[in-house]
Amino acid sequence: MREIDGLYLMMVVLTVVSPGPGLLMTLDNALVRGWRVAMHGVCGLALGAALMASLSVLGLGVLVNANALLFAALKLAGAAYLLYLAHGAWNRHRSASGQAPRADGARTWPATPLLGKGFWLQTSNPKPILFFLTVLPQVALDGASQTLSVWRTAGAIVAYALVLLIVHGSLAAVATRARPWLTSDTATRLLGRASAVLFVCFAGLLLASIR
Repeated sequence: MREIDGLYLMMVVLTVVSPGPGLLMTLDNALVRGWRVAMHGVCGLALGAALMASLSVLGLGVLVNANALLFAALKLAGAAYLLYLAHGAWNRHRSASGQAPRADGARTWPATPLLGKGFWLQTSNPKPILFFLTVLPQVALDGASQTLSVWRTAGAIVAYALVLLIVHGSLAAVATRARPWLTSDTATRLLGRASAVLFVCFAGLLLASIR
């Protein structure tokens, strides 16, 4: 089982660091709002991943995978949410101009809504369902009896959430260090609109995958 566990962790790391809406949101939040605020969004992503993993184990993943209409509806919801994020990123420089700067030159930002944004972004994305549906059973089954192990399942879910927190938190820290060079009004506008374009591209890919 150690070989399977090691392979699972490798797949988790590769999945977490692969480009996607969650990673884009983390980097975008870190550049504009700083590491501490960005971590609210990262925690939301981790909670969303834990929920999707749990639901997949309970059989929702099988239901969604078997029901083409339900799976298409989930993709439509995910695309709509990505377009919502794109709208916010495109107009971010306008809201940023209205924020009162602190003595250290940084703007103040509300952090709590990012927890919900990260959570809904993760739960509206069918990618986690497919990952947990195909990969999680390989580590959740007891090697001897081939029955579902509650402890192995919980360990796999916690491992995924921890890897996400560590990887995204580290990348957010790096992005935050780059803020002095990237947080001018011009850079904020360009980064926001670049993020918006990428969100729209992700939404387009999601819509194109609906069959």
